Amino acid sequence: MRKSIIMIMLFLSFSWQSISRVQAGTDADPDVSGPSDVALVPAGSFLMGSPIIENRPLEGYPGAETPRHKVFLDSFYIDKFEVTNGQFAAFLNSLKDEKGFDEKRPKWVVIRDDLDTPGKKDWWPTEIALEDGVYKALPGFERYPVISVSWYAADAYCRWAGGRLPTEAEWEKAARGGIAEADYPWGDELPTSGIVFKQKWRSNAYPAPTQEVDSYYPNGYGLYHTAGNASEWCADWYAPDYYGKSPGKDPNGPDTGRTKVIRGGSWASVAANLRVAYRSFSTPDGLNSGVGFRCAKDAERK
Repeated sequence: MRKSIIMIMLFLSFSWQSISRVQAGTDADPDVSGPSDVALVPAGSFLMGSPIIENRPLEGYPGAETPRHKVFLDSFYIDKFEVTNGQFAAFLNSLKDEKGFDEKRPKWVVIRDDLDTPGKKDWWPTEIALEDGVYKALPGFERYPVISVSWYAADAYCRWAGGRLPTEAEWEKAARGGIAEADYPWGDELPTSGIVFKQKWRSNAYPAPTQEVDSYYPNGYGLYHTAGNASEWCADWYAPDYYGKSPGKDPNGPDTGRTKVIRGGSWASVAANLRVAYRSFSTPDGLNSGVGFRCAKDAERK
Protein backbone atom coordinates (compact mmCIF):
# COMPACT_ATOMS: atom_id res chain seq x y z
CA MET A 1 0.00 0.00 0.00
CA ARG A 2 2.82 2.40 0.87
CA LYS A 3 4.33 1.93 -2.59
CA SER A 4 0.98 2.70 -4.22
CA ILE A 5 0.71 5.94 -2.23
CA ILE A 6 4.21 6.91 -3.32
CA MET A 7 3.26 6.18 -6.93
CA ILE A 8 0.20 8.41 -6.70
CA MET A 9 2.26 11.22 -5.18
CA LEU A 10 4.83 10.89 -7.94
CA PHE A 11 2.10 11.00 -10.56
CA LEU A 12 0.50 14.10 -9.07
CA SER A 13 3.73 15.97 -8.46
CA PHE A 14 5.69 15.06 -11.60
CA SER A 15 5.80 17.96 -14.06
CA TRP A 16 5.64 16.40 -17.52
CA GLN A 17 7.83 18.28 -19.90
CA SER A 18 8.96 17.38 -23.36
CA ILE A 19 12.76 17.24 -23.26
CA SER A 20 13.11 16.86 -27.04
CA ARG A 21 11.16 15.38 -29.92
CA VAL A 22 11.90 12.73 -32.53
CA GLN A 23 10.02 13.92 -35.58
CA ALA A 24 8.37 11.17 -37.63
CA GLY A 25 5.95 13.29 -39.62
CA THR A 26 3.78 16.34 -39.22
CA ASP A 27 0.67 17.05 -37.23
CA ALA A 28 -1.14 17.78 -40.47
CA ASP A 29 -0.88 14.18 -41.65
CA PRO A 30 -2.31 11.71 -39.10
CA ASP A 31 -0.88 8.77 -41.03
CA VAL A 32 2.69 9.75 -40.14
CA SER A 33 2.31 11.77 -36.97
CA GLY A 34 2.33 10.38 -33.47
CA PRO A 35 3.39 11.14 -29.94
CA SER A 36 7.16 11.19 -29.68
CA ASP A 37 7.89 12.91 -26.38
CA VAL A 38 10.81 11.59 -24.43
CA ALA A 39 11.59 11.52 -20.71
CA LEU A 40 14.88 12.17 -18.98
CA VAL A 41 15.83 9.36 -16.61
CA PRO A 42 18.35 10.78 -14.11
CA ALA A 43 21.70 9.22 -13.34
CA GLY A 44 21.83 6.97 -10.30
CA SER A 45 21.66 3.44 -8.98
CA PHE A 46 18.76 1.00 -8.76
CA LEU A 47 18.25 -2.64 -7.87
CA MET A 48 17.86 -4.70 -11.05
CA GLY A 49 16.22 -8.11 -11.20
CA SER A 50 14.22 -10.17 -8.71
CA PRO A 51 15.12 -11.47 -5.27
CA ILE A 52 15.15 -15.20 -4.63
CA ILE A 53 11.94 -15.70 -2.67
CA GLU A 54 10.75 -19.03 -1.32
CA ASN A 55 7.22 -20.23 -1.97
CA ARG A 56 6.73 -17.92 -4.97
CA PRO A 57 5.58 -19.39 -8.31
CA LEU A 58 8.48 -20.48 -10.50
CA GLU A 59 6.75 -19.05 -13.57
CA GLY A 60 6.86 -15.60 -12.07
CA TYR A 61 10.43 -15.69 -10.76
CA PRO A 62 12.66 -17.65 -13.13
CA GLY A 63 16.35 -17.92 -12.41
CA ALA A 64 17.25 -15.59 -15.28
CA GLU A 65 16.11 -12.65 -13.13
CA THR A 66 18.60 -13.36 -10.34
CA PRO A 67 20.69 -12.38 -8.57
CA ARG A 68 19.16 -9.00 -7.87
CA HIS A 69 22.06 -6.58 -8.18
CA LYS A 70 22.83 -2.89 -7.90
CA VAL A 71 23.36 -1.06 -11.19
CA PHE A 72 24.44 2.54 -11.77
CA LEU A 73 23.31 4.20 -15.00
CA ASP A 74 24.27 7.54 -16.44
CA SER A 75 21.32 9.75 -17.34
CA PHE A 76 19.54 9.00 -20.61
CA TYR A 77 16.45 9.89 -22.59
CA ILE A 78 13.77 7.36 -23.46
CA ASP A 79 10.50 7.59 -25.36
CA LYS A 80 7.44 8.00 -23.18
CA PHE A 81 5.49 6.02 -25.77
CA GLU A 82 5.94 2.88 -27.79
CA VAL A 83 6.68 3.58 -31.46
CA THR A 84 3.43 3.79 -33.39
CA ASN A 85 2.18 2.48 -36.71
CA GLY A 86 2.10 6.04 -38.02
CA GLN A 87 5.70 6.68 -37.06
CA PHE A 88 6.93 3.38 -38.45
CA ALA A 89 5.08 3.97 -41.73
CA ALA A 90 6.92 7.29 -42.06
CA PHE A 91 10.19 5.41 -41.55
CA LEU A 92 9.30 2.92 -44.30
CA ASN A 93 8.35 5.72 -46.69
CA SER A 94 11.68 7.46 -46.09
CA LEU A 95 13.53 4.35 -47.27
CA LYS A 96 11.21 2.80 -49.87
CA ASP A 97 13.14 4.15 -52.86
CA GLU A 98 16.49 2.81 -51.66
CA LYS A 99 18.07 -0.14 -53.46
CA GLY A 100 17.20 -3.48 -51.86
CA PHE A 101 14.33 -2.09 -49.78
CA ASP A 102 11.69 -4.38 -51.33
CA GLU A 103 13.65 -7.43 -50.21
CA LYS A 104 14.38 -6.01 -46.77
CA ARG A 105 10.93 -4.73 -45.82
CA PRO A 106 9.15 -8.14 -45.49
CA LYS A 107 11.90 -9.21 -43.10
CA TRP A 108 11.38 -6.10 -40.98
CA VAL A 109 7.65 -6.04 -40.33
CA VAL A 110 4.46 -7.94 -41.20
CA ILE A 111 1.89 -5.57 -42.70
CA ARG A 112 -1.67 -6.17 -43.92
CA ASP A 113 -0.51 -6.67 -47.54
CA ASP A 114 1.70 -9.57 -46.48
CA LEU A 115 -1.36 -11.69 -45.68
CA ASP A 116 -1.96 -11.96 -49.43
CA THR A 117 1.34 -13.82 -49.89
CA PRO A 118 1.61 -17.61 -49.41
CA GLY A 119 4.46 -17.37 -46.91
CA LYS A 120 2.72 -14.90 -44.58
CA LYS A 121 -1.00 -15.62 -44.95
CA ASP A 122 -1.21 -17.10 -41.44
CA TRP A 123 0.96 -14.46 -39.72
CA TRP A 124 -0.19 -11.70 -37.41
CA PRO A 125 0.27 -8.21 -38.88
CA THR A 126 0.54 -4.70 -37.63
CA GLU A 127 -1.99 -2.17 -38.94
CA ILE A 128 0.04 -0.76 -41.84
CA ALA A 129 -0.75 -1.16 -45.53
CA LEU A 130 0.78 -0.09 -48.83
CA GLU A 131 -1.58 2.20 -50.75
CA ASP A 132 -0.59 3.62 -54.14
CA GLY A 133 3.06 3.13 -53.31
CA VAL A 134 2.83 4.80 -49.89
CA TYR A 135 2.95 3.04 -46.53
CA LYS A 136 0.11 4.18 -44.29
CA ALA A 137 -1.22 3.23 -40.90
CA LEU A 138 -4.79 2.05 -41.26
CA PRO A 139 -7.29 4.76 -40.26
CA GLY A 140 -7.85 4.75 -36.53
CA PHE A 141 -4.63 2.84 -35.80
CA GLU A 142 -2.08 5.60 -36.34
CA ARG A 143 -1.32 5.84 -32.61
CA TYR A 144 -1.37 2.13 -31.85
CA PRO A 145 1.98 0.41 -31.24
CA VAL A 146 3.71 -1.13 -34.23
CA ILE A 147 4.06 -4.88 -33.64
CA SER A 148 5.23 -7.94 -35.60
CA VAL A 149 8.48 -6.07 -36.11
CA SER A 150 11.99 -7.54 -35.98
CA TRP A 151 14.86 -6.39 -33.79
CA TYR A 152 16.72 -5.38 -36.93
CA ALA A 153 13.87 -3.08 -37.93
CA ALA A 154 13.57 -1.63 -34.43
CA ASP A 155 17.30 -0.94 -34.37
CA ALA A 156 17.19 0.66 -37.83
CA TYR A 157 14.20 2.83 -36.90
CA CYS A 158 15.80 4.16 -33.72
CA ARG A 159 19.00 5.04 -35.59
CA TRP A 160 16.97 6.74 -38.32
CA ALA A 161 15.16 8.75 -35.64
CA GLY A 162 18.46 9.88 -34.09
CA GLY A 163 18.52 7.46 -31.16
CA ARG A 164 19.04 3.80 -30.35
CA LEU A 165 17.32 0.93 -28.62
CA PRO A 166 17.55 1.09 -24.82
CA THR A 167 19.82 -1.33 -23.02
CA GLU A 168 18.06 -3.88 -20.85
CA ALA A 169 19.21 -2.06 -17.71
CA GLU A 170 17.98 1.28 -19.04
CA TRP A 171 14.63 -0.24 -19.91
CA GLU A 172 14.14 -1.71 -16.43
CA LYS A 173 15.14 1.47 -14.61
CA ALA A 174 12.84 3.56 -16.81
CA ALA A 175 9.99 1.06 -16.42
CA ARG A 176 10.27 1.14 -12.63
CA GLY A 177 9.59 4.87 -12.75
CA GLY A 178 11.51 5.64 -9.58
CA ILE A 179 9.80 3.04 -7.38
CA ALA A 180 12.41 0.72 -5.92
CA GLU A 181 11.96 -3.04 -5.54
CA ALA A 182 8.34 -3.20 -6.70
CA ASP A 183 6.99 -5.96 -8.93
CA TYR A 184 5.19 -3.60 -11.32
CA PRO A 185 5.63 0.02 -12.46
CA TRP A 186 2.84 1.07 -10.07
CA GLY A 187 3.81 -1.08 -7.03
CA ASP A 188 3.19 -4.66 -5.93
CA GLU A 189 -0.55 -4.87 -6.62
CA LEU A 190 -1.71 -7.09 -9.48
CA PRO A 191 -2.58 -5.31 -12.74
CA THR A 192 -6.08 -3.93 -13.18
CA SER A 193 -8.38 -3.93 -16.20
CA GLY A 194 -6.74 -0.73 -17.43
CA ILE A 195 -3.59 -2.67 -18.28
CA VAL A 196 -3.62 -4.41 -21.69
CA PHE A 197 -2.80 -8.05 -20.91
CA LYS A 198 -4.23 -11.59 -21.05
CA GLN A 199 -6.10 -10.83 -24.28
CA LYS A 200 -6.98 -13.16 -27.15
CA TRP A 201 -6.34 -12.46 -30.84
CA ARG A 202 -8.57 -15.04 -32.45
CA SER A 203 -8.16 -14.11 -36.11
CA ASN A 204 -5.61 -12.07 -38.04
CA ALA A 205 -8.51 -10.65 -40.04
CA TYR A 206 -9.00 -8.37 -37.05
CA PRO A 207 -6.53 -5.95 -35.42
CA ALA A 208 -4.43 -6.93 -32.42
CA PRO A 209 -6.07 -6.31 -29.01
CA THR A 210 -3.78 -3.40 -28.20
CA GLN A 211 -4.60 0.18 -27.20
CA GLU A 212 -3.29 3.60 -28.21
CA VAL A 213 0.20 4.22 -26.88
CA ASP A 214 -0.88 7.17 -24.73
CA SER A 215 -3.82 5.42 -23.05
CA TYR A 216 -4.10 4.69 -19.32
CA TYR A 217 -1.63 6.23 -16.83
CA PRO A 218 2.11 6.96 -17.04
CA ASN A 219 4.62 5.74 -14.48
CA GLY A 220 6.78 7.99 -12.29
CA TYR A 221 9.06 8.95 -15.20
CA GLY A 222 6.14 9.59 -17.54
CA LEU A 223 6.38 6.36 -19.53
CA TYR A 224 3.22 4.64 -20.79
CA HIS A 225 2.62 0.90 -21.21
CA THR A 226 5.85 -0.44 -19.76
CA ALA A 227 3.63 -3.31 -18.64
CA GLY A 228 1.40 -4.83 -21.32
CA ASN A 229 0.18 -3.58 -24.71
CA ALA A 230 3.35 -4.46 -26.62
CA SER A 231 6.49 -6.14 -25.36
CA GLU A 232 9.62 -4.21 -26.31
CA TRP A 233 12.95 -5.02 -27.90
CA CYS A 234 16.12 -4.03 -26.04
CA ALA A 235 19.60 -3.58 -27.48
CA ASP A 236 21.24 -6.42 -25.52
CA TRP A 237 21.98 -10.00 -26.43
CA TYR A 238 20.25 -12.34 -24.01
CA ALA A 239 21.97 -14.74 -21.61
CA PRO A 240 20.12 -16.39 -18.68
CA ASP A 241 23.18 -16.16 -16.41
CA TYR A 242 24.23 -12.61 -17.30
CA TYR A 243 23.17 -11.07 -13.98
CA GLY A 244 25.81 -13.11 -12.16
CA LYS A 245 28.61 -11.37 -14.07
CA SER A 246 27.07 -8.06 -15.12
CA PRO A 247 29.18 -4.94 -14.50
CA GLY A 248 27.84 -2.54 -11.91
CA LYS A 249 27.88 0.52 -14.19
CA ASP A 250 26.10 0.97 -17.52
CA PRO A 251 25.88 -2.74 -18.49
CA ASN A 252 25.33 -3.48 -22.18
CA GLY A 253 24.68 -7.22 -22.05
CA PRO A 254 26.82 -10.06 -23.42
CA ASP A 255 29.19 -9.36 -26.32
CA THR A 256 27.54 -11.99 -28.53
CA GLY A 257 24.51 -14.23 -28.59
CA ARG A 258 21.75 -15.75 -30.66
CA THR A 259 18.72 -13.99 -29.17
CA LYS A 260 17.89 -10.44 -28.12
CA VAL A 261 16.24 -9.31 -24.90
CA ILE A 262 12.50 -8.53 -24.86
CA ARG A 263 10.91 -6.70 -21.92
CA GLY A 264 7.57 -5.45 -20.68
CA GLY A 265 4.99 -8.13 -21.37
CA SER A 266 2.37 -7.79 -24.10
CA TRP A 267 -1.37 -7.91 -24.76
CA ALA A 268 -1.13 -11.71 -24.48
CA SER A 269 0.92 -11.93 -21.26
CA VAL A 270 -0.24 -13.26 -17.92
CA ALA A 271 0.16 -10.95 -14.92
CA ALA A 272 3.46 -12.49 -13.76
CA ASN A 273 5.06 -11.67 -17.10
CA LEU A 274 4.19 -7.96 -16.80
CA ARG A 275 6.61 -7.48 -13.92
CA VAL A 276 9.42 -5.00 -14.56
CA ALA A 277 12.06 -7.66 -13.83
CA TYR A 278 10.63 -10.27 -16.20
CA ARG A 279 12.97 -11.20 -19.05
CA SER A 280 12.09 -12.73 -22.39
CA PHE A 281 13.96 -13.16 -25.66
CA SER A 282 13.72 -13.93 -29.37
CA THR A 283 15.98 -14.20 -32.37
CA PRO A 284 16.60 -10.73 -33.85
CA ASP A 285 14.82 -11.68 -37.06
CA GLY A 286 11.69 -12.75 -35.16
CA LEU A 287 8.42 -11.12 -36.24
CA ASN A 288 6.50 -11.68 -33.03
CA SER A 289 2.89 -10.52 -32.82
CA GLY A 290 3.27 -9.09 -29.33
CA VAL A 291 6.57 -7.26 -29.75
CA GLY A 292 7.19 -3.58 -30.52
CA PHE A 293 9.75 -1.12 -29.17
CA ARG A 294 10.60 2.37 -27.97
CA CYS A 295 13.82 4.33 -28.48
CA ALA A 296 16.41 5.82 -26.16
CA LYS A 297 19.21 8.34 -26.49
CA ASP A 298 22.29 9.31 -24.51
CA ALA A 299 22.03 12.41 -22.37
CA GLU A 300 24.94 14.82 -22.39
CA ARG A 301 27.71 13.69 -20.07
CA LYS A 302 29.00 16.29 -17.63
